[in-house]
Amino acid sequence: MRGRFDGTIAAPSSNRVVPVKSCWIVLVAVLSGCAVSPHVERPRLPRPVAETMSVEIRLVQHEMIVSHGTSSAGSAAGVQLAGSPAVAGGGFAAGAAAGLIGALIDVAIDAHRSSVADEAARPLREHMQGVDADALAVSSLDGLDHEALAREFGVERIDRSEADDEKDSRLREGRDILVLTPSYFVSYDGATFTYVLNARLVDRVAGKNGRIVTTQRYRQAFQYLLTGQSQDAFARMDAGQWKALLAAASKETVEMLNYDVSTQPSDAQPKRKFGPLTVLVDQPHGERTWVRTAQSMLSVPTASLAGS
Repeated sequence: MRGRFDGTIAAPSSNRVVPVKSCWIVLVAVLSGCAVSPHVERPRLPRPVAETMSVEIRLVQHEMIVSHGTSSAGSAAGVQLAGSPAVAGGGFAAGAAAGLIGALIDVAIDAHRSSVADEAARPLREHMQGVDADALAVSSLDGLDHEALAREFGVERIDRSEADDEKDSRLREGRDILVLTPSYFVSYDGATFTYVLNARLVDRVAGKNGRIVTTQRYRQAFQYLLTGQSQDAFARMDAGQWKALLAAASKETVEMLNYDVSTQPSDAQPKRKFGPLTVLVDQPHGERTWVRTAQSMLSVPTASLAGS
């Protein structure tokens, strides 16, 4: 398979096709341990939101990464300490010291995981030679909806974060500024690809001290998730497959943005299970389904959703 993503992952060195598997993964941090909770009521935005809209696409990631995640002292490290004979026999004193020791062990664990993740990212980056993820993200903005968002768009490509621009006084004034920040990664176990588009609609005005004051009117995180059957499926993808996958993910997250700005989420939506999470089912989208948690809107394979 080259140049088009059709929901399967083909190994470049063989004719075997690995179907997408609907199994649970560790999602990005905003999803960890969360269940469905009432949606925050938000003012319904006009349609279109504005006649003209400035779009800042903030491209702060330029290569594939493997998420190493983090453990927390008292959880991963704490469990190890609890199993240590020295701690088990030390009673209260050892237990009191476990917090500090646990934190030190936790740092070592995270450093190790980071090293492993960096090593795992190497073949991914090698196979993606020639794939311009930034250009694909910018190209996907051609899909911004003129009826839902604005009659006219002015797109600015920026390679700095908003925090960097604020620190250096480079934020510009304006109303109806759509700030988009894409990111993408493969999970630590190598089985899952996630593409995230963070979207914010803001107004910026100069304050009395000359600094820019930002008012946020809308915020949402859109995630496109794909899980492979084998843990090395993504490591074996070639440049054509990566280009097709990134193009599909960036295009669909923009479609989700178009939809979400003119939709009022409701807790009355059907509930399904996505791994351990209870999610609200929004609408089908081909072989995928758009679902919601309290923190974000996800596009997941329909087959990965189980019972109500």
